Amino acid sequence: MGDRLVAEVMDMAPAMLTHREAWVLAVLAADAHDDTRTTQSSVEAPAALRRARVSRPQMYAVLKALTAKGVLKRAAAGQRNQAAAYTLLPLSAEPRPAPARAASAPSRPAPQASPPRKRPAAPANTGFTEFWEAYPRKVAKGTARTAWAKALKRGATAQHITAAAARAAAQWRAAHTEPRFIPHPATWLNGERYDDEPEQPPNQNQPTLPGTSRYTDPSEKGIF
Repeated sequence: MGDRLVAEVMDMAPAMLTHREAWVLAVLAADAHDDTRTTQSSVEAPAALRRARVSRPQMYAVLKALTAKGVLKRAAAGQRNQAAAYTLLPLSAEPRPAPARAASAPSRPAPQASPPRKRPAAPANTGFTEFWEAYPRKVAKGTARTAWAKALKRGATAQHITAAAARAAAQWRAAHTEPRFIPHPATWLNGERYDDEPEQPPNQNQPTLPGTSRYTDPSEKGIF
């Protein structure tokens, strides 16, 4: 009986062993010979399974783990009328490395998808100079610049806003609108007036209703 082996397992079992693996190793040590360090009874014997507190599949799973962790090796394969034998390898305070396996090519980490790049936001002043030139009433430029930046953040484009400002300016000129009646540029931008539908010019060929004059300026009356 391997009394000395049992003491060795109890004192020097590597910390990497689980409680079940250490217990099974102690059971094998109790059955092994102190000199040969090899088990003498079958690991499938009911007494061995009962002492190890494992089933037969669990026993072979633990034996495989102990072999992989370098504290046990198979001394003889099981044959007819002969049980498999296992040898306990010398234990030390440091855990023994697992048996070397055939070198395999290092696995490459899976390529990670790069995060989508965000398009840089257009500068707040992009196109403001063109808008300022197109808009007929030039007051409160700083406030207008802030309103311009907000309009771009809402999704409007500089080209669309400037084109709408040019159309509005042409309509105000055609209607001889006084500058004081033209909205401030910031008011026009904050009201999203750049999305207004273009106003239709008055129909010059519209017939004059009976009792009305086609002259809008009183000074023109009576000149013909």
